[in-house]
Amino acid sequence: MKYYYQVVTTPTADTPGSCVVLHFPDKRYLFGQVAEGTQRACGGRSVKFGLMTDIFLTGRLEMKNVGGLFGVILTLADSLASSASTIAETHAEKKKKRAAAGLDIDRQNAPLHGVPYGTQGGEHVPQRGTLTIHGGRNLTHMMATARKFIFRQGLPMFMKEHDEGSLATHRQPRSADPYEQPTWSDQNIKVWVMAVSPKSQSQSQDTTSDRLVRSKSPRKRSHDEFQEKEAAAGLADQVIRQNVVSNMFNSTWSLDALEETKLADVQMPAVMFVRDPATKDLKRYKGPAPGSGQPLPDMTVLVRKPWPGANVEKIPPTTWNEDAISYIVRNHDLRGKFDTKKAQALKVRKGPDYAKLTRGESVLSEDGQVVTPDMVLGEPRLGKSVAIIDLPTPAYVENLVNRPEWDSPAAAFGLEAFIWILGPGVGDHPKLHEFVAKMSHCKHTVSSPDYCPNYLAMKEIAESTMQMAQLRPDNYKMPVYDNVTVPQPVASNELVVDASNRAPLQPLDSGLIIDMEPTFGINTSEVIPRYDPRSTNYEMPKAVATRIKAISRRTEYPEFQEKLAAFRNDLPGADVEIITLGTGSSIPSKFRNVSSTLVHAPGYGYYLLDCGEGTLGQLKRLFEPEELLEVFKNMKMIWISHLHADHHLGIANVIKAWYQANYPHGVPRTDSIEEDMSQILRDKRLFVVCEEMMTAWLEEYASAEDYGFGKVTALSAYPSLTKGGVFETYFVHRHCRADGTYPGQREGVAQPQTTTLRFQDDSSPLSALLRAATGLSDLLPSRVQHCRGAMAVTLAYSDGFKLSFSGDCRPSDSFAATGRGSTVLIHEATFQNDMAGSAIAKKHSTFAEAMAVARQMEAKALLLTHFSQRYQRTDSIENDNQGKSKPDNGSGRMQTKDVPDDDEPEDGSPQLAASNDNTGGVIRATPSAKYNGPYVNAFDYMRVRVGEFPIVQAYVPAMEKLFLTLEQASQAATAERARLQNEFTKQRKQAKQTSQNVAKVAKFAAKNQSKGKAAAASGEDKMDVDAKSPTTRSLWSASESESGWSTSEDEGKANRK
Repeated sequence: MKYYYQVVTTPTADTPGSCVVLHFPDKRYLFGQVAEGTQRACGGRSVKFGLMTDIFLTGRLEMKNVGGLFGVILTLADSLASSASTIAETHAEKKKKRAAAGLDIDRQNAPLHGVPYGTQGGEHVPQRGTLTIHGGRNLTHMMATARKFIFRQGLPMFMKEHDEGSLATHRQPRSADPYEQPTWSDQNIKVWVMAVSPKSQSQSQDTTSDRLVRSKSPRKRSHDEFQEKEAAAGLADQVIRQNVVSNMFNSTWSLDALEETKLADVQMPAVMFVRDPATKDLKRYKGPAPGSGQPLPDMTVLVRKPWPGANVEKIPPTTWNEDAISYIVRNHDLRGKFDTKKAQALKVRKGPDYAKLTRGESVLSEDGQVVTPDMVLGEPRLGKSVAIIDLPTPAYVENLVNRPEWDSPAAAFGLEAFIWILGPGVGDHPKLHEFVAKMSHCKHTVSSPDYCPNYLAMKEIAESTMQMAQLRPDNYKMPVYDNVTVPQPVASNELVVDASNRAPLQPLDSGLIIDMEPTFGINTSEVIPRYDPRSTNYEMPKAVATRIKAISRRTEYPEFQEKLAAFRNDLPGADVEIITLGTGSSIPSKFRNVSSTLVHAPGYGYYLLDCGEGTLGQLKRLFEPEELLEVFKNMKMIWISHLHADHHLGIANVIKAWYQANYPHGVPRTDSIEEDMSQILRDKRLFVVCEEMMTAWLEEYASAEDYGFGKVTALSAYPSLTKGGVFETYFVHRHCRADGTYPGQREGVAQPQTTTLRFQDDSSPLSALLRAATGLSDLLPSRVQHCRGAMAVTLAYSDGFKLSFSGDCRPSDSFAATGRGSTVLIHEATFQNDMAGSAIAKKHSTFAEAMAVARQMEAKALLLTHFSQRYQRTDSIENDNQGKSKPDNGSGRMQTKDVPDDDEPEDGSPQLAASNDNTGGVIRATPSAKYNGPYVNAFDYMRVRVGEFPIVQAYVPAMEKLFLTLEQASQAATAERARLQNEFTKQRKQAKQTSQNVAKVAKFAAKNQSKGKAAAASGEDKMDVDAKSPTTRSLWSASESESGWSTSEDEGKANRK
């Protein structure tokens, strides 16, 4: 049996974590830090999520290490559910065939072939279609905080939390080896878990095991009774969290289920239905609603049953945990090779009896004697171990090297290698040097920013950015990277590590393989070469070069220069720079990360609009360390448009980076709460403005990690629609501690103190302080149709610059009214014009609809973003009607709504012109509704100043053509790799068959050895893989196929002028 570890990520800006995948034939295990970018990296390494059923998190439970976990789980959920469905269908088909053949089909507990099994709750259960996540304390709490925005069905999820107290229960203190039994095991591996605390904490830590020992003393009975009550309360809290997580991934909730509810008991917002007495059909209830201030009739209505996450208003708070989790992993002993000669000598029947002996079962020989496996099997191959050790700071080293597991005959047996995951400065620790020398018989590898450079882990986006920089050097810069320097460069306020005294460890590379069976060794054959833009010669596709030449001429025409001058005349905020960090939707792809846009308003500061997973990494690719430090020191606000995961999962890491930049030495811990709002507004703080559910997530997660929440001013926005069709908004700040808690929270008897703020309230001195603190003269959210709590926003500045941002939504009449006269509108354009049905069903917008909003808003410039990763063709943007193709019928309707809707279309047939009491009307895109301002479609890493919009728009056709060519080239390369892999697999099977044929020839025709050799030679010839790809027309050399790009036409036009 072959099994091995393969490195997926080492620490870079794109992939800040370190993780490896353990490959067995029937199963995969993920070990390490599932940080932001892991999902993207797994796609690049073709990791099969369908075979992955266990994730072992290392290190501390903080968003830096687990920021990519939610995205990986969502991908796993879809993949595993599909895999489980396929297996169930296959099993049902086999049962049907067995029944037809008259065979036994009543085998409910028989293992399914090809399905891995494991122990869950003491039961032997199939693991395909389930997911177990192992990690430190607060793992379940962290997962439960996501209940409002993550929901999947049919994926039983198990959380295995470990701390020193829980691990003590697995040990056998009276045994000669307390660690004889592993913490966890399945059919492939045994795992010993270590929870390592920092030295300063361990000296004063009051562990569960300590409390158990002290409880034997009668003098401390009252103290122990208190602790028992405390432990019971903690257990009850954990049960609540576990139930929440279970309902997030394995509930029976149905989107279409309606339940009868008294009208007065309906929780708003909600869509209510009544049944027509005559027709018995359902129709929308339009009478007085709870909270409307009108008298409510005593009646029953039908409402959609809230999904389980929506029913849990809050979960119990927890406390910060500093333990770092590490593992020792060993495979089970492998049975020796089956000895056919011994079996024949013992008169064992061939066929099934051979198979039983191989599986470890005894059989009866032909002469009635019992034959046991050890009588026909060779010596077993003992299991081999790998230690995966995560030490975030030097404070953890001593407690790690002094662990008793290293002296355990069971836990430390067969150690072959260490995979060290080290934070800055850890490799310098003298105790680590001593330990490595002590374990010199092992191979020591390391993944750390002190050993591994900040190379470009996402090659495709880096290549496309460099090509775009060739095309538009003013709008694209070379990504920040360094393939050589270690330790990785850091900003002046961070720890600078001396590389001269590092422990002698072998740095890991993405793709590197640690072979365990059949032979241990380091395999570099799949290491990905580091992409180096500085030494790469870029060839511009011929069709793109043709467009560039034509565009360059056209921008010199007097007509264009006049339009440019007219656009710039009295233009507020002409030097404002908009940087599109992530321009894709739903999940990250090779060329587009998920949503985030950075706005730099000189003289005011930096503003981040949405903050999807990987946003911090995108920032690190755009700014050198010192530049990024200045960005964070001047960042005023983060706006979160709605609760969908692709718009906010990166926020905790961005907040922490801001916190470390502005408070490099931290802030003293205190239980006090700052209640003086005027002092808060004068303090150095980061504003996070969002819907109240997002505020609740910030508070709940703050009790699991000190990510800087104590210096965040979270403002929940409450916009209300006025009779004039615009929104008026007040903001609420909840006064909490740095860990998100407040007095009376656990008892459920109180809410935190709140302060209500408005930007334009002359009667309150706080309004002026709010404007000064944010740099904004006004902030105008608008409710829009997408999901519950979804909002667009308009940012107004004192110099007249006005920027509107749609988030995700249908085209909104009220948003257009609220943002009237905006200098720039940033609007989502998820779908092409010929996919209007999908846009309606999924509550997004098409290109034409976004332009209709810009026209109605009278925006001076339009930036299109949030393009569908599945359907997007950026070369199809047209500023006209809804497209020449027939609109689709919305067959792409969402299977899962991660955040429930406030509003549902009437009668199940949504229309573009439908109205909504909460969000205002929906703008209809008509053939005559053309937008006359400059519009640009965004790409990742693009920088555009407001005054440059007409110029950038002119070059958009060339950028679109280049982007399309790069996508096609990437798809062609992927297809070619798949072809070569399939061909190699085919040749390997042929070689194996040939080898078997050769063996038969050698056995039954020993006299004709020459024929056997010829057959073997024939088999070797077949092993050669034809690496030549089919002859195809080069994408780079293809001429421009569209009309209107001839340079001769431009020259003729210029001459006529």
